[in-house]
Amino acid sequence: MTDLAKRIADLSPEQRALLTQRLREKRDGVRPAAIAPREDRETWPLSFAQQRLWFLQQWDPESAAYTIPAAIRLVGSLDAAAVRAALADIVRRHGVLRMRLGTVRGEPVQTVVPEQDLALPVVDLRDRPPAERRAEAERLAQEEARRPFDLKQGPPVRATLLALAEDEHVVLFTLHHIVADGWSVGVLLREFAAGYAAALTGQPSPLPPLPLQYADYAAWQRAWLAGEEGERQLGYWRERLAGVPPVLELPADRARPAVMSYAGAHESFVVPAELVRGMRALGEAEGATPFMTWLAAFQALLARYAGRDDVVVGTPVANRSRSEIEGLIGLFVNTLVLRTDLADAAGFRDAIGRARETAVGAFAHPDLPFEMLVDELAPGRDLSHPPLFQVMFDYQGAPLGGLSLPGVRAEVLETETATAKVDLLLMLVDEGGDRLRGVWEYNTDLFDRDRMARLTQLFLTLVRGLVAEPERPLGEVPWLPTDERRRVVEEWNRTAAPPSPHRTMAEAFAAQAARTPDAPAIAAGAGTLTYGELERRANQLAHALRKKGVGPGTLVGLRVDRSVELAVGVVGIWKAGGAYVPIDPAYPAERQRFVLEDSQASVLVTLERLEGEGIEVDALCLDRDRPSLEAETATPLPVTAGPDDPAYVIYTSGSTGRPKGVAIRHRSALNLADALAREIYAPLEAQGAPLRVSLNAPLAFDASVQQLTALLRGHTLQVVPHEVRLDARGLLAWVRERQVDVLDCVPSQLSQLVAAGLFDGPAPAALIPGGEAIDDALWGVLAAAPATESYNVYGPTECTVDATLARVKAWPAAPTIGRPLANVRAYVVDRFGGPSPIGVPGELHLGGAGVGIGYVGRPELTAEVFVPDPFGDDAAARLYRTGDVVRWRSDGALEFLGRADAQVKLRGFRIELGEIEAGLTAHPGVGEAVVALREDTPGDTRLVGYLVPAEDWATPNVTELRQHLLATLPEYMVPSMFVTLADLPRMPNGKVDRRA
Repeated sequence: MTDLAKRIADLSPEQRALLTQRLREKRDGVRPAAIAPREDRETWPLSFAQQRLWFLQQWDPESAAYTIPAAIRLVGSLDAAAVRAALADIVRRHGVLRMRLGTVRGEPVQTVVPEQDLALPVVDLRDRPPAERRAEAERLAQEEARRPFDLKQGPPVRATLLALAEDEHVVLFTLHHIVADGWSVGVLLREFAAGYAAALTGQPSPLPPLPLQYADYAAWQRAWLAGEEGERQLGYWRERLAGVPPVLELPADRARPAVMSYAGAHESFVVPAELVRGMRALGEAEGATPFMTWLAAFQALLARYAGRDDVVVGTPVANRSRSEIEGLIGLFVNTLVLRTDLADAAGFRDAIGRARETAVGAFAHPDLPFEMLVDELAPGRDLSHPPLFQVMFDYQGAPLGGLSLPGVRAEVLETETATAKVDLLLMLVDEGGDRLRGVWEYNTDLFDRDRMARLTQLFLTLVRGLVAEPERPLGEVPWLPTDERRRVVEEWNRTAAPPSPHRTMAEAFAAQAARTPDAPAIAAGAGTLTYGELERRANQLAHALRKKGVGPGTLVGLRVDRSVELAVGVVGIWKAGGAYVPIDPAYPAERQRFVLEDSQASVLVTLERLEGEGIEVDALCLDRDRPSLEAETATPLPVTAGPDDPAYVIYTSGSTGRPKGVAIRHRSALNLADALAREIYAPLEAQGAPLRVSLNAPLAFDASVQQLTALLRGHTLQVVPHEVRLDARGLLAWVRERQVDVLDCVPSQLSQLVAAGLFDGPAPAALIPGGEAIDDALWGVLAAAPATESYNVYGPTECTVDATLARVKAWPAAPTIGRPLANVRAYVVDRFGGPSPIGVPGELHLGGAGVGIGYVGRPELTAEVFVPDPFGDDAAARLYRTGDVVRWRSDGALEFLGRADAQVKLRGFRIELGEIEAGLTAHPGVGEAVVALREDTPGDTRLVGYLVPAEDWATPNVTELRQHLLATLPEYMVPSMFVTLADLPRMPNGKVDRRA
């Protein structure tokens, strides 16, 4: 680096901006017009920054968000009269401190009164114990900082003198931001020291007269920016911020309130010296200032933390490039918007270069007031967050040092304002040498202090990695501290438990049937089968299936109704060594045929009334063929299937319009049975008698597998009639009539049961909601239910129904999906494939015993979502990418946040919106279509289809569209409403914007 380049690199961003401005003026031969002293007039316009603060003050007059506190501790013999004289001289010199706000024809104006007495109340704390004095002084300082101003009456400045001892005082200064900024505080304190010294000796003020007043600047600013300069700077910012994302949503501890309250707090930390040196060396090598280098690191952190490469932050700029305004108290500070795109950054050196380019461009256009920029870009006013950016970065030199007052040692104190103007601010204070102090200012509506402590560790760990490997891709640089990585990867996944003693589900059932042959196994309507009867009939079916060639790995279609025959079919297929493929008789005939053809099922176990037409598969009817089945031997077949053979295949919705079959091993199903037994059944089995467990879900949905596992524990399955499932009051009456001990249902159905009076009388001992998210209200009701334990279960079909479980009363405060089940592992993974920190969203990847075999006949899709496990030692292990967005809570529980794609859950049904969209666009009258899940009122969630008609076709009506879809889709997948649009809303990348 040349000497000139090094000198330029050492300049602060503002010094660089001033250099750029001077060079441009020299090149163009122009300079901004001089600021002329004001004429004698009664009112003056507000500057642009003042006008914005005036608007905010009108919105919330009691807010103290825009007060600026300052405090000086004075040790020695203090002359209170000299303090008053010094303050009076400051107010006399700076007209802005005598300002009052008003309006003329609806427009805000400022009036500067000729004289203004500034009161100096004295609070005597000398009679208190020493420790109490300091605590009270801090309390009074914070109270004063939070006390609002009446800008109509004035003055916009206050001072208070605290007497702690004869030789110890604290002077509290409070200014409204509309008349001051950080630079102004330094001016005020320096003038206070000079004025105090002069008053103490009876000398006139040594300060020279001010050439201008702030009102002069406000009037000049408006005139200057109304011309070519304003348009030139606007042009730059329009181009730079085109298409800027509306909000940088950081992971938060609470939902964003509708109106930002500006409640805030601060958390400080120290940057290790070796990191300061490493960052300095990197910056110098890249020709970047410390501001630019640390900005790049902060933006790299935000990109990882928010999961977005297009990072926008604000930064304050003193905006005092003209010498005539350097000594004024006033609101000159401006805020620049720094937008950096880190997509495809080659490494941290590249990121520094991008941050340098961003900063140089921004600081070369510093004069356009942020308020004008907001008005020009019109991002849409939203009172829940600041416009254009929600995060700020500031890099400052050492704070103002000690002041020199005769006979008094002065020390500038830090004061806590308990406010935050944005979601998050990172301020780095360069204290000289290798000393760098960081301060987070954060909005307490959103964030807790613990989150800031974790954010500090993430930031410092990331910086350490950036310094060590500046060429490494940003997404691969480690950012989790060692102990946190160990916690989320290892400690919270210590779920090892003994495996099942059985090899297959058939073996496990046979063992249970031998223990309790006379106990009822399944009851449906008036029909009941004991374990012994079910064992006998299943063995007979198995012999018949074996004669038809069924063995290990053979897929067998199972199309039965909600009768005891479903258990005969499931267990009989297992005993033959095959895997059952459930087919819902209520599905459209075309979909039923697709499942049979796609699975290549060689046999269909069914009932005569459900055989259907056009099915070219060898059918075995459990009712019509009963005589021949009864003739088969009831002796069990030798077990030929193994733990890694498929136990069942369940078809789920497909995003491309083609359903996909998920194959699950016996080993996985047995692990689910054992895990549920430990968590749910074992605590209830102390009563001795078999439990009555509901079979609520259709057999074609994986939740039924969870319920079928009760057969391995000797309990009785109570099959819920189809018509009862659809009526909350009817279901509640049925539950009480059947004295159900364990009830499974989706949360939306459970909410209806609660409203119908579930807890107003005898209630099940255990509830197992799952299949969709539970809201706060229902969670609170379940947590408070005195005699019922509720278990929120979560899991995709691809991972054997349930992968995690939360006992609601163990986490009563808020919904959670809990922790992994036995022998299941859960990882929250960021977009770069690494583990996400605690509290930071990521995609849930599941591993362990529950991971399925894959999709039948779909090797490419299987490879896409069943991926190698990078966190374990088994090279053959795989993880399933769920597509669900979750995050770890600090207590080790998982919090469900939503989907990363277009899959939705509706009343427990897993629906790929793409499958419905494909069905819609197959209609010749539909050109384009998008389907969304919409909730117009709480609890009223439904599918809505939005379509653009095909050219030269009449728009199809609702009845026509519904009939078209019902030919291929189950009824639960057909939208209840259709909306015709001229075009679909799109995002900047051209994709359809479902959120719109």
